Amino acid sequence: MLKIPISGGPHTGKTTLLEALRTEFPGAHFVPEPAERVIARELERERADTRYTAVVPMRDYRSFVPLVIKESVALEDEIPDGAEVVFQDRSLIDNVGYGELNDFTDFLPEIHSRIVIARYSFTLFCAPVGEYAKSAIRHETAEEAVKTHRHLTDAYTQSGIEVVHLPAVSVEQRLEIIRRRIQML
Repeated sequence: MLKIPISGGPHTGKTTLLEALRTEFPGAHFVPEPAERVIARELERERADTRYTAVVPMRDYRSFVPLVIKESVALEDEIPDGAEVVFQDRSLIDNVGYGELNDFTDFLPEIHSRIVIARYSFTLFCAPVGEYAKSAIRHETAEEAVKTHRHLTDAYTQSGIEVVHLPAVSVEQRLEIIRRRIQML
C-alpha cells in the first residue's frame, strides 16, 4: 500500500490538487482532513445545543488537539486493507507542525510513535501559490500563513519520511511530478 499524505500551509493548492488526484487516480482511497471534520462536528453540536461550546482551535487549541489526533487515528484505521494507493489530506505529522506553531507540544511523544506506526510512503508537500488572500476558510494574515507553512515544512522535514516538494506550478505539472514519483516504486 502506498500511503501518501498531502500537506502545505494555507493557500498552497492542496484542495485543488486533491480534486485533480481524484480524477487521475479514481481507484485510490482518499482520507479527508481530520481537523476539518472535527471543526464541522463541533460546530454542528454547538448549533444543535446552545449550551455547548464547540471545541475549535481559535477558542481552545489545547482541547482541540486531542480531538484531531483521535480523528486522525480513526481515519487511518478506516483505510481499507486492500487499498493500493491512499492519498491523505494532511497526516499525523501536521499535528507536530501545528503544535510547534501554537507552542503546545505536550502530545508530541505520543504522536511521534503513531507516525512510525502509520508507515507513510512519502509526502507531497505543496508550495504556496499565487497571492495570499483571506477568505471564509483562510482566517490568518499572510504573515501567519507563511509562519504556518514554515512550521509544517519543518515537521515534515524532521519526520524522516521522504518529502516530495511540489513547486508553485500548474496542477497538471504537479500531477506529472506525482506520476513520476509513483512510477519509481
